[in-house]
Amino acid sequence: MTRTATRTAKSTRALSLTEQVCEALRTDILTCRLRPGEDLNEAQIADRFGISKTPAREALAQLRQEGLVRSFQRRGYQVAPVTLADMDQIFEVRMVLEAGAAERACLRVTPEKIERLRLIASDEPQPGEGPLGDRFRRNREFHLAIAEAAGNARLTEHLSRQLYALERIFYLGAQLGQTGQDTRVTHAEIVEAIARRDPVAARAVVTRHNEETRQGLFQSLAAGLGLEMLAL
Repeated sequence: MTRTATRTAKSTRALSLTEQVCEALRTDILTCRLRPGEDLNEAQIADRFGISKTPAREALAQLRQEGLVRSFQRRGYQVAPVTLADMDQIFEVRMVLEAGAAERACLRVTPEKIERLRLIASDEPQPGEGPLGDRFRRNREFHLAIAEAAGNARLTEHLSRQLYALERIFYLGAQLGQTGQDTRVTHAEIVEAIARRDPVAARAVVTRHNEETRQGLFQSLAAGLGLEMLAL
């Protein structure tokens, strides 16, 4: 089951205490309310949410598995730092996955999924328009829709992990004054390449889009602003 499907399934039932804490902490990490490198411990989490240490420990273990926190013996936990090397690696993995997904989508996409991609692309807000969370959610929805159009659930799950990892970097970029690109034109190009069932063009546009986004973020994060949040 993909992360998107898992979240949908969870929304149809009451979340367990551990899941509620995990969701809240994940959101705080991704939006940088919990800063890269910030220390965490079970007692602190338990006190914040008014719970015992057991669900706090379980939530932190899940976030550790997702790569959002790391643990140290006899010291506790720490929000995983952001490094420029990590950012490059995440973008590289994303490019491999998404370029492959776009190629596969050209072979497998249905008319209904093409229309869904067009709708998402045409409804995306511009940089500076609306809350950051809405912009990032819509962007994530578009890129996952490409993977879903390829008809491979495992591919969608792996891409979802990379997009969540990048979301924290997008928030850091926004805090450092990087407003992001207007992606609507490029996203529309990707959709039309898939609709034409042109895998070469689809791969080329996805690769260019990935590199333009990477370069914009890299320049913001390497400019010397907010380097206290980065592990270089």
